[in-house]
Amino acid sequence: MEEKDIILKAEHISKQYRLGLVGTGTISHDLNRWWHKVRGKADPYLKVGESNDRSTKGQSEYVWALQDINFEVERGEVLGIIGKNGAGKSTLLKILSKVTGPTTGEIKTRGRIASLLEVGTGFHGEMTGRENVYLNGAILGMTKKKFRLKLMKLLSFQVVSVI
Repeated sequence: MEEKDIILKAEHISKQYRLGLVGTGTISHDLNRWWHKVRGKADPYLKVGESNDRSTKGQSEYVWALQDINFEVERGEVLGIIGKNGAGKSTLLKILSKVTGPTTGEIKTRGRIASLLEVGTGFHGEMTGRENVYLNGAILGMTKKKFRLKLMKLLSFQVVSVI
C-alpha cells in the first residue's frame, strides 16, 4: 500500500467569535485560551451545544464560524472551498494562512501557504507592478535569488495578445 503524501491536514478545526463590542477582551481571551491549551485543559470560552443560527437572537455572546472541520490534501491535489455567504470560507482561509488561529483543532502543513483573501490586498498604487511583486515575495520570506528564479518562470508563461 502506497503512503500518502499529505501536504495539508486540518484536524477538528473550529472557530468561535465573540459578538458585541469589537476588541473587548479579545487579547485577554486569547491569552486565557493559550494558557489553558498549554496546560492541556479545555477552552474556557467554548460553549458546546449552542446554535450558530445568526438569524435568531440568542442569549449567547458567541457565534461559531466553523465547527469540527477535517480534511487532508495530498501533493498534486486541488482543494476548492465553496459555500453560501457566512458559511465560514474566509474564516477557514484565514486560519490556513495563519492570519488568525482556530479556537480548537490543529493545522499541519508541509510547505508554505500563501493566500489572497481580498482582491487588491498587499498591492500599493504608488508602486510599479514589479515593485509590488518583489514586495510580496519579501513578505513571503523569499530570498532575492529564489524570487528571481520564480519570477523568470512566471514571466516565461506570460502571453500578450492584441485584440
